[in-house]
Amino acid sequence: MARAEDRRAPDPGVVRRLGDLVRARTRLQMRPRNLEIIERVAERRAAERGASADAYLEHVILSHDMAELEPFIAELTVGETHFFRGPPQFEALRSEIVPSLVHKRRKERVITALSAGCSTGEEAYSLAIVLREAAMNEGMRVEVTGIDLNPRSLQKAESARYSAWSLRDMPEVVRRQYFRTEGDFWHLSEDVRRLVRFRRFGLTEGPLVSVFPRGFDLILCQNVLYYLEPDARPEVIASLAAALAPGGVLMFGPVDHAGDVPGCRAVHVGEVVVHERFGPVSVPPSSPRGRRYALLSIPPAPLPALRMEGVPALPVAAATLPPVVPEPASAPLTSSAPPSLASAFAHADAGNLEAALAELEALLEEEPEEPRAHLLEGLLLVELGGFEAALDAFRRCVYLDPSMMLAHAGAAVAGLRLGRPDLVERHAARLRALTVARGKGVDAPIEGWDGMTVGRLLRLFRDTEIQ
Repeated sequence: MARAEDRRAPDPGVVRRLGDLVRARTRLQMRPRNLEIIERVAERRAAERGASADAYLEHVILSHDMAELEPFIAELTVGETHFFRGPPQFEALRSEIVPSLVHKRRKERVITALSAGCSTGEEAYSLAIVLREAAMNEGMRVEVTGIDLNPRSLQKAESARYSAWSLRDMPEVVRRQYFRTEGDFWHLSEDVRRLVRFRRFGLTEGPLVSVFPRGFDLILCQNVLYYLEPDARPEVIASLAAALAPGGVLMFGPVDHAGDVPGCRAVHVGEVVVHERFGPVSVPPSSPRGRRYALLSIPPAPLPALRMEGVPALPVAAATLPPVVPEPASAPLTSSAPPSLASAFAHADAGNLEAALAELEALLEEEPEEPRAHLLEGLLLVELGGFEAALDAFRRCVYLDPSMMLAHAGAAVAGLRLGRPDLVERHAARLRALTVARGKGVDAPIEGWDGMTVGRLLRLFRDTEIQ
């Protein structure tokens, strides 16, 4: 029987020391929630060994035993993913990026792709499906590689066996074509599985070209950078860019804030920015990440790019914002909001918008997957006249929570302000689709925007002329 002292929570100082060791090995940021994960893993593994958590952690720290360190790294690198996560990204891949790459590589007769930080494989297999459909009529070979730091995730990826939750964004016709059911699980067809290989490799372990010297035509690295320490990000970005074949394309996730990519030019494809390799790549010196809004020139008052008479202002007050899951709330949003988000709400309510943005910057460093923070960021930036930056914030929000109607409405309004009718129509279409999916008519309210319904907003978009 374990002694009472063996069941005590580990000392916070010892937990931080183990966190420092993990950070030194992986260059992962040690946020408060990461330290909580380390504490849980330590308690579980110590109990299995009949030792106290402190004694177990001291053993791992002093021995530098990778076999014991690996479970901590594995728990810290479990990522949320599913097939075709990020509709704008895969829309851009299908419509323009992949067809262009297929045309460029006709002579080579092979197209290669990398899913960097592939987790349990859904993104790598999604890439393989898109590439296969584009290349099969050209008689080209498709090769997709998935890399990840977490060996348990890679084992699941190799099995190609998924729950319905992983397939939730997949069109039914694609699901029927490429999967078979067995009980509660879906098994991917061999036609796709044979196109993909997996390998354990961490992006901070060394240059990608040292492991993959042939390079890749397409690299996806979505929502990986924000897990890393700021001074590791430029090195990883340069490593990814150097691993592109000439004319290859690199795509980051909407919360990554990659900035300039060496040897690449930024290209807008619909709502997505991709980076196309055109020159040599040199590794930049490490430097801490700057402020999120350093390049945003905010005018002292909103300067609309066009007249929108009759369109009410977007909301910025805390009371108007919806919860993460758009269901009727039984309590005010701020009662369950993280402290930094509650503080940002308070500043916004008081009209101190720049202070609210500063709070959001700190929060998004710690919680980059909090959709409400990106939503509030976008609403504030619209109010301040930073429409391009606002549009990016709304895109990040709907990437994380596609059901957030207010973010689609905000993106459409930002598109209007920028004179981009294509963006207005795209997000208006998504508002219509969400309304249909919920079984509601055009009189359905846009949650968080008092007095605004889907139908009214769509009519205002239709009637507004860009001048």
